[in-house]
This record gives sequence, structure tokens and C-alpha cells, in this order.
Amino acid sequence: MVNIITMVSVSGVLFGTMAMVIVLSVFNGFDNIIHSLYQKVDADFKVELKTGKLFNVDNEFVSGINNIDGVIFCSEILEQKLLAQYLDYQYVVEAKGVDENYIQVSNLNQNIVLGNYLDGTKNFVIIGNKVFNRLALRLLDFENSLKLSFFKEAKMMDINSSMQTQSFYATGVFRTDVEVDETHLVLSIHDLRNFLKISRQCSSIEIKTDKKVNPRDIHASLMSFLGPDYVIKNRLEQRPFVYKMVRTEKVAVYMIFSFILIISMLSLIASLIVLLMEKQKDIDLLYSLGLTRQKIKYIFLLIGCSITIIGGVLGSFLGVFICFLQAQFKLIHLNTQIGLISAYPIKVNVVDILIIQIIVLFLGIVTSFLVSKNNNFYLGH
Repeated sequence: MVNIITMVSVSGVLFGTMAMVIVLSVFNGFDNIIHSLYQKVDADFKVELKTGKLFNVDNEFVSGINNIDGVIFCSEILEQKLLAQYLDYQYVVEAKGVDENYIQVSNLNQNIVLGNYLDGTKNFVIIGNKVFNRLALRLLDFENSLKLSFFKEAKMMDINSSMQTQSFYATGVFRTDVEVDETHLVLSIHDLRNFLKISRQCSSIEIKTDKKVNPRDIHASLMSFLGPDYVIKNRLEQRPFVYKMVRTEKVAVYMIFSFILIISMLSLIASLIVLLMEKQKDIDLLYSLGLTRQKIKYIFLLIGCSITIIGGVLGSFLGVFICFLQAQFKLIHLNTQIGLISAYPIKVNVVDILIIQIIVLFLGIVTSFLVSKNNNFYLGH
């Protein structure tokens, strides 16, 4: 009877720990996928004005950034919402003007799925695949151009004259599997500046850095050079909502599975109580031979901790093994394919395993202590 209940206790801790390892590894896998997806479009650092949208740049400004230790390339960026029209279709897009260095700063050119990247030809654009589909565009359609429009400041009674429109031509389509696909088109920053009739102004500077140099040192150097009027954002800070959402969900998983482990500890409580009841004669004998009640309690505390440790360690090993099988053989598939991902992604994090072990051990010690300290089970006097 005791052995069966003990096995149930070990199994409860084992499966609870195993489930926690697997679910957290899946979350780490999705987190890794999200990072890799946004690496296609986000730079290592992004410089923006703290208050306001546009700021002036010149050769000295750009050279100063390029001369910072760890900076490999920087690209001038100008973003503007525009109305895109093609035949009978209309759609509001985020136009992103980039210079010739953008191909070095971003991996966007590697995600062209149709046509070609910008080659310097005037009024050529590349478009996100979902924008391309919404507008039912055709590449290099010189008979029916893509018209981009914006409203400049003008008198409210003269709306028609306040709209500025210019023809552009789609030369390529990119796919990144993030929201950029349904909002953005990319064109030369010189074409966008001429269209908007502005001087050499930027909405941001995107920077590619040397991975061998500490990012904190680069950030500090940029802050020293740019001053307090600018904000320097790393990859996480460029997409705060996305990464906070992933971290929040991960914390929620920790909490939920900790409650599940607490419930699984009920079997440990049952196991210790039954063991104490069945070993009353042995307890009395040990007490008669001079063993103190405190030491007897300590024995049962060790038993409870042993059950917890065995279940926790075996659960972790089994969870890691199942994660290995999933990573190698893609046993469990997603209902819908996300990009090139057809199966649940897995990434085992050693830190997560250690945190799980600490949680399991803590819960096991607390449970065993609460049961073992109950004097009603110790009849020796």
C-alpha cells in the first residue's frame, strides 16, 4: 500500500515537472522564432528623436555614428503614411524610405519572394506581400502605375489641391511573416524626400553593429555622441509589445504549472500520512530506544524530500528527452503552418530547468515539513 502511494506521489511530481519543462521549452521555441522573424526587418539599434518626428542629418552626423567603435553600417530612414492606389484598389501604407546602406543593415533583401530588390532606379518600390495582394498589383506595370498620395498643409476649403500624388512602380515583393508584410512598402529615401518636398531629414537612423563588441558599450557611445535629445533602441525596445507579451505569457505558464505542482503535492501528503500511520509501531520502538521525536520527524521530512527530488529529476530528464524527440522528428504538428514552421518549435533553456527544479524542491520541502511537524502522528512519550 505504501509503495503504491509512494509511486503515485513520485509520478505526480514527475509528470508535473515534465509538463512544465515541455511547455516552457515550446514557449522558448516560439520566442526564438519571433526573434528570428524580426531580425529580417529590425536593425541592431535604432536612433529616434525623443520629442518630434523628423531631424536633420548631414555627412558629419552620419560619419560620427559610423566612426563609433562597433558600428559597421548605418542607414538613413524616413517613414511616412501614404495612400496607395492601383486601378480600383486603395490602401493606406507605411512608406519606408531607405538609403543604399539599408541592404547592409537589414536582411530584407534576402526575403524577396517575387521580383528584385531596389536597384537605384527612380520611383521603384518593393512591397510587402500582403499589401501586394490587397492592391492586386502587378510588377513593373508601366501602363498602370502605383499612385502614392499624401495631404500637405493647405486650406480646408481646398482639399483637392492639398493632395500630392506621384506614380511609382513595384519592382519586388518581400515576405517576412510579421506585420510589416501588410503595412509597408520600401523605396529610395531620395525619392521619398523629393515626393514629400523635404530636405535631408530622417525619422530614424538604423544601425548594424559588430557582434564581437559589447552592445552596452555601443549604446553608451551612441548616447555620448548624440546627446539627450535622441533615443537609442535595441531590438527588444523596437518591439516592446511583442516581447513583453511573450515574457508575460511565460510568467503565466510558471504560475499555472506551479499551481498544478501544488495539486500534485497532495499525493505526497497522502503518501507521508499513510507511511506515518503504518509505521506507528516502528516510531514507538525508535522512540523507546532513545531517538528523539525531532529526529523521527526529520526522517519523514527526508523521505518527502527524496520523493520530490526523484520525481523532479526524472521529470526533467523525461521532459528534455521528449523535447529532443520533438526537435529532431517533429512529432507534433501545428494545425496551421506559420511561414516555414510546420511543427511546434522547441528550445530547451538550462536556466528554466534550474528554476523548475527550485520550484519543485521548494514545494516538496514545504509540503513534507507541514506533514512531518504534525505531532498527532507521533505517539511516543
